[in-house]
Amino acid sequence: MSKKAPQDNIDKFHDYDIYLPTRTVYMGSGEMSIEHGESGCDGALAERVVKNLHILDTLNADPITIIINNVGGDEYHMLAIYDAIKACRSHVKIVVMGHAMSAGSIILQAADERVMAPASRQMIHYGTWGIHAHAKTAQKWAKEGEKIDKWMESVYLERIHEKNPTFSLKKLQTMLDHDTFLTAEESVRLGLADKILGTQDE
Repeated sequence: MSKKAPQDNIDKFHDYDIYLPTRTVYMGSGEMSIEHGESGCDGALAERVVKNLHILDTLNADPITIIINNVGGDEYHMLAIYDAIKACRSHVKIVVMGHAMSAGSIILQAADERVMAPASRQMIHYGTWGIHAHAKTAQKWAKEGEKIDKWMESVYLERIHEKNPTFSLKKLQTMLDHDTFLTAEESVRLGLADKILGTQDE
């Protein structure tokens, strides 16, 4: 490796959210500004994450780490990231720093290994849709929203059942009806995370 390579990798991590020496991808928000806050899971974020995972997974099959601090966002860009993680031949570990909320929490469930920092949080809920369209078009969007809700239920329930096999769909639906916040400890107990960063199990 050339003398310039380490600095190049640091620059890539700051500019493109990928650090090659440790095979680490950072996933925060696509855009952030004082005026508009943070965009969360948007097209810019999905493009970066999908491209970075492809780069690392193509280089070799060594483990990949994703550091996530994400407020949630667009369902379709969430689906792209989720599927990109699931498609990796490499073992993918996601470490939550800060929060993995809404779409960010769903993305967490795609990982082979789900780790939460001690003070981090998850938030789970049904997504919200705002449609300004012809009545029949709005009805079709509502049906699409229902399909995504059902898929989301299946993702959560599958991971929960790995630890709590008798946990019911009805109980999950009650949690998803309104914003439900989970600490790192609560996430592990429920089955939506595997371990807490810095503990003996980690």
